[in-house]
Amino acid sequence: MSRSREAFWWSLFAAGGVLASLLVPALVITTGFVLPTIDAGEAAERHEQLSNLLSSGFVKLVLVVVIGLAFFHCAHRIRHMLMDLGLRSYEKAVSALCYGGATLGLLISILIVTRI
Repeated sequence: MSRSREAFWWSLFAAGGVLASLLVPALVITTGFVLPTIDAGEAAERHEQLSNLLSSGFVKLVLVVVIGLAFFHCAHRIRHMLMDLGLRSYEKAVSALCYGGATLGLLISILIVTRI
């Protein structure tokens, strides 16, 4: 019986789903709704606080982990959806495309976060 890497992908799927469901809504609410509604006088102060927060290595690491695991969660879900739609004969190509795309997304997010 050949060794399967399926457990590895399922662990990334589970971790990405949990982190995405817990942290992404908080990030969206904070950066998308709360910060833009602050008046102009406080906006500069809040921008400075957010810049200081994002300059922390720990915060950058957390962002990369959350974004990366969300990419792998999405890739695993899309892969299994495509398998259910009848693309089982192309399983290796679909897997390479999905997980390769997730890896590329992770690498791009690392580049973006490190330049903040």
